[in-house]
Amino acid sequence: DLSPTLRQRYQISAKEGVVISKIAPQSYLAGIGVDVGDVIRQMDDQAISSVDDFKKAIIKCRQKKALVILLQRGGQGYYITVKL
Repeated sequence: DLSPTLRQRYQISAKEGVVISKIAPQSYLAGIGVDVGDVIRQMDDQAISSVDDFKKAIIKCRQKKALVILLQRGGQGYYITVKL
């Protein structure tokens, strides 16, 4: 969840979502340009406002081959497609 402390640390304007706090340097997400401090706002058609929402969305998408995620960085939203 986006606490005031996290919002300040990563300079996040969003009030809802899940902040990405760690990415392995050689990971798939790092390779497609996802950064620490990006905020997950939506996964497919499901809004993400908390860690619980994120966990539910992960369980729901287990049978899919790809997932469209809306991220926010610096007040701007952008979509990525993650292959599962």
